[in-house]
Amino acid sequence: MKTHDKIKSTIAVIDHEIAHLSSVFSTYKRLYVSDEETRKLLGETDSAFFGDLYIVYLNYIAVAVSRLLDPATTGKKANLTIFTLINLLKDDGHSEADELKERLKEIKTKAYNFTEPRNQLVSHLDYDVNNNGSNSKAIPSFVTSEFDSFYEDVGVLMNDIRIILDMSPYMYEWGIVGHGSGRKLLHRIQSAADDIKKRSEQGAASDR
Repeated sequence: MKTHDKIKSTIAVIDHEIAHLSSVFSTYKRLYVSDEETRKLLGETDSAFFGDLYIVYLNYIAVAVSRLLDPATTGKKANLTIFTLINLLKDDGHSEADELKERLKEIKTKAYNFTEPRNQLVSHLDYDVNNNGSNSKAIPSFVTSEFDSFYEDVGVLMNDIRIILDMSPYMYEWGIVGHGSGRKLLHRIQSAADDIKKRSEQGAASDR
């Protein structure tokens, strides 16, 4: 495959990953960074389950952000990341590659609340990380504005790459959905909660 074709296929994969990540974060935000009524519904339905799911979302988002920002290679293994894409641009003779790489390094530096916990998460068998007597696992901690900043900066960078290649811009700011809808999920949770409440009331009435 020619380098130019590799660039376009790499962009397609990265675009899919960015869109999916945005959709996952949108659902996470709808469930957990929401109004008091939503938090109450989750707590009353199954607080333990949604507490565990909260950690799953945090872990997934941290890993997904970090994977996009991974270096082009890890050891002898090539990674499909934005750094790889920029290296391909350089190989294809695009002089803008060095400036793009510096911008991406700045984005990665700002995203430390995603990348540092992820590094601990994937080093679960690392002796020095885990043999500290606490039996604790790394739990990512970030705020919505940090994700929004990452998403916006990466979207601008990717569209600048598209301009270099005379490709049409991708509407990252639209938050294209590929994962699911938090609103739809909450509707199903509410329906289940209402059904459980109804059955409980019917059971109580039949016992009288």
